[in-house]
Amino acid sequence: MSLQYRKRICFGILLIGAALLIYSPTNASAQTAAEEVIQNVLKSPEDTRTRLFVLQFGATGMTEFAAKAFSNMISRNLDNTNRFEVIPLDQIESEIQKQAPTLLPCFDISCGIQMAKIVESDWVLSGHISLTATGLYSLNVKLVHVMDNSLEFEDTIRFRDENMDRRFFQVADRISNSTPLIGKILEANNKIAVVNLGKENGISVGDQLAIYRNKRFSDENQPSQSRLKRRQNIGILKITKVGKQSSEGVFFQTIQTPEPNQFVSAYLDKRKQIKLIDDVRKELDTHQRNVYEIKKNVELTPIQLEDMAKRKWLRKLRITESDRDFWRWIVLGSGAATAYFLFQFQDGDDIWLLSSLGAFGYSTFEYFSIKSDLDELVEEGKYKGYINLEMRPGFNGARINFGFRF
Repeated sequence: MSLQYRKRICFGILLIGAALLIYSPTNASAQTAAEEVIQNVLKSPEDTRTRLFVLQFGATGMTEFAAKAFSNMISRNLDNTNRFEVIPLDQIESEIQKQAPTLLPCFDISCGIQMAKIVESDWVLSGHISLTATGLYSLNVKLVHVMDNSLEFEDTIRFRDENMDRRFFQVADRISNSTPLIGKILEANNKIAVVNLGKENGISVGDQLAIYRNKRFSDENQPSQSRLKRRQNIGILKITKVGKQSSEGVFFQTIQTPEPNQFVSAYLDKRKQIKLIDDVRKELDTHQRNVYEIKKNVELTPIQLEDMAKRKWLRKLRITESDRDFWRWIVLGSGAATAYFLFQFQDGDDIWLLSSLGAFGYSTFEYFSIKSDLDELVEEGKYKGYINLEMRPGFNGARINFGFRF
């Protein structure tokens, strides 16, 4: 190999090295940017767990320390469901002591809701455990939604030491299934939407999710800076594709196009899920009718309302008068028949006499009952001003005749 050729090779290697030194930061930065884009697309959606505050259980037949151990066991089982961000009382007790010391100690749901609002929890779980002389435990638990104070779940379990773990696992699983799955819309267009709920959350193809948003409004009784939330249903999403932590679906029966960061909800419990979708459909149907149908609003004045009430009272009065007249004729007829058979009694008239006596007794009872109702209606008419009393002096003697007209 000639010296000139070797110089060319060395010069080429130097050029390649210089190029690498010059362009390597740019390429690295481009690669880093590409990796960030990929990670942003493929990264796991935000945590879909809701915050659950677990109160210390009240106790009967055992110490508070023992009841606290049971409440901690329930907390661990609920945390294992991956449905909740569990907040035991131990974690926030110091904070509650600073902000609202009068709430401690707390064993019932009322003060538990107030503490849950302080720590911004979505749910609060309370319970009471008792121990009998036979060694049987009884635990009653209640799950309440902090926003509207609605009771979402309540159950009572009985167990012994040997089956305690299994029973706690079962009640935690029932609480998980009875609590709505809450997710968010990640992407949406005019046909489909992608949500951050997937197989890991129990979602499968064909499931229907309620789409809603939390509409904030001011309360006159609250400070101006406090804003309350009210749920407003938007539509229904039917899942067509399911991933590990996200799903895609088509929406229908919507009153507006869903947007990112709006919410979706569903239940794993089939009975509650059916009721949720049914209620949402009814609400959306009603809303659509109110929006797309033009209705004339008829405002009734006080005089019109009074006339309607008077006509209703008068119609009832006429019907009662007609019934009174009917039973009066029955009383007269059955009375006359009874008198006839009593004075002209002959052999074989026993059945006729008993029948006429029965008719006379029953018709008399009905007549006076209806007459009493009629008297009450007349008094009601006098009280409400439907009857105008007139005094007509009678010139035959010292009597004053009273009459009334409608």
